[in-house]
Amino acid sequence: MIKLSKILIIICFLLNNTSGQDDFKRVGKSGFGFLKISPSARAAGMGDAFTAIADDVTTIFYNPAGLTNLNNFVFNFNHTDWIVNSSIISGAIATPLGRNGALGLSIVKFDTEDFEETTVADPEGTGRMINAGDLALAIAYAIQLTDNLSFGFKGQYLEENIDADKATAVTADFSTYYKTGFRDLTLAMIMKNFGPEAKFLSDKFKLPLYFNINTAMSLIGSKGSPFQWLVSVESAFATDYRDRYHLGTEMWIADMIAIRGGYKFYYDTEDWTLGAGLKLGLGSREVIVDVSYSNFVEYFDPPLRFSIGGSF
Repeated sequence: MIKLSKILIIICFLLNNTSGQDDFKRVGKSGFGFLKISPSARAAGMGDAFTAIADDVTTIFYNPAGLTNLNNFVFNFNHTDWIVNSSIISGAIATPLGRNGALGLSIVKFDTEDFEETTVADPEGTGRMINAGDLALAIAYAIQLTDNLSFGFKGQYLEENIDADKATAVTADFSTYYKTGFRDLTLAMIMKNFGPEAKFLSDKFKLPLYFNINTAMSLIGSKGSPFQWLVSVESAFATDYRDRYHLGTEMWIADMIAIRGGYKFYYDTEDWTLGAGLKLGLGSREVIVDVSYSNFVEYFDPPLRFSIGGSF
């Protein structure tokens, strides 16, 4: 059981972002803060510099245009131990549709432990337990416009609950993915969480709209080769926090073992990240397990992420 104060910590954390007088006006002006939390262990291990990599099913969370990179039916499950005994579980499936593009579905669920209700008359608690959480359900579609350029769209239903009170919203993501043909160099852009204001009780709030630009390139080897080393650099611009930047790298050894690292610039709560992955081939099928660690401020335990996925 956790007290209301801990729930307030979570809410403040989700709304919190950066300091600085020029950026302070944007901080805390949006809801559905769980949308800012990276669900994938692979992407998180690379400092979230993933928009231009987008070559597995978790691209549905970062760049739906990347679904055109998939050749088989794929699935993924993710779990994150978040702050103050909260957790995030998510999953995704996707399938190519041949010349008609690719289709994907995803779910993200953010949960906290139940907390005790407090009132003016009973500041120490009434004994009644309250539940809070968030939910996102999405469908995504991507199509290859040319041999090198893909376009993606994701429609998303959002729900935020505190006890019997609920806020809902519908959002849209629009993204592109471009293969230059040079050393696996890719360019990508996405506008996320575009939609009208949501309402909780009598208060209206905006959605966490942001725009990411990312480039990624293999310095050594290419996907599927005995050794591959790629780097990725991403800029993230948002309406409710200052501009941020992500730097990530990933090394594949024998196309089976992955080692990852990253750094997130201008975040108050986290900076460097580490991750690892293991890919196992089972005939025509494939299973991938990923883990990641994010360094957090001293007030919170660092979040650990676990992902498992595959294709057939």
